[in-house]
Amino acid sequence: MPHIEPIQSLTLDLPPSCIEFWPDDSRYAVVGTYNLEKQTSDKSGSAEEGRAESQRRNGSLILLHVGKDNVSKIIHTLSTPSAILDIHFTPKAPPNSVFGVATSTGAIGIYDLKQFVKLENSDAPPEVTHLRTVQFFPEDTLVTAFSWHPKGTLVGMTLSTGQVCLGDIDLNNPLDSAPCWDMTPHELEAWTLAFSPDGTGLYSGGDDSVLRFTELPEISALNHEEIDVETPSASWTDKKIHGAGVTAILPLTASEEGVLVLTGSYDDHIRLIYVPIAGRRKILAELNIGGGVWRLKCLNKFAPSSPIDQHSHEILLLVSCMHAGARILRLSEGQDEQWRFEVLAKFEEHKSMNYGSDCQPALNEKGQRTFVTTSFYDRLLCLWRF
Repeated sequence: MPHIEPIQSLTLDLPPSCIEFWPDDSRYAVVGTYNLEKQTSDKSGSAEEGRAESQRRNGSLILLHVGKDNVSKIIHTLSTPSAILDIHFTPKAPPNSVFGVATSTGAIGIYDLKQFVKLENSDAPPEVTHLRTVQFFPEDTLVTAFSWHPKGTLVGMTLSTGQVCLGDIDLNNPLDSAPCWDMTPHELEAWTLAFSPDGTGLYSGGDDSVLRFTELPEISALNHEEIDVETPSASWTDKKIHGAGVTAILPLTASEEGVLVLTGSYDDHIRLIYVPIAGRRKILAELNIGGGVWRLKCLNKFAPSSPIDQHSHEILLLVSCMHAGARILRLSEGQDEQWRFEVLAKFEEHKSMNYGSDCQPALNEKGQRTFVTTSFYDRLLCLWRF
């Protein structure tokens, strides 16, 4: 297994928590940062005031330009009054330069990458511009993760209170509030969520080691604020599969019989779970990869690996493994119909928690993928290829 060296490393001003490449122009990526202000009250302040001060959080959004050989430079940095926990560009809906962020103050921030064309430079770099902040929850609540619904402007959100919620964000509406509906909550902090491939259900996971699936009401009904939608109850809840908190969920593909779902956990395991339409869930493959599995990203499409073996499938994964760095995994199904994980590469330059990782969608001229990964406490950002 190759030991991968970074092409370039940068130390950021604030701890990075998440990153995503711009789908429309993968030369650019946006990094979110999370800073816990360690302030103390002065001698005249009370102990309660001191504790409130110590929990203040801020952050920033950093726009990177990723060149052929390095992260050529940080294009733009926008300070934010809240810490950033998650970031995602809107799916397929114009303008494709719009992205949302989950904040430490109970809100989803909406931003745009605007390109200000200069007369002397028709290819001027974009800048991060704040459009609006949609305040869904009290400001002492952390939105730990969010996901855009594949159809429409709904967002699913997980909260530090254990709640799992749906919100309706109209990108053309300048209002700073929006309707919101509660799902069945987790008993402890909710960390992750993902919509089913067809958008009719929502998976969620939390610190209670629970994986939950909730069938959603009709999207057309949710898009009307005046309709009273009852809290959807969980269609099923599984407390036995994971040995610790559920921190990552990635549905792969669905059929008439069931769904294949990848999960990650604090117990250092990645798992492939078969979720049948009827019957109990089954673990098809699992692997201890040495660190908590915080994020999962699919690097290729789910497809037959060769024209000779039509019964074999494989998928490549980028995994953020917290204290163990980043991993490239291959998940494959052989002719014996058994699924297996294989570690193809380890990137272990990070010496603290690897939360944010992403990959440019296109291969370079050498057939390699370009990765940007981050680590939290040492504020390190690395570019590497495999």
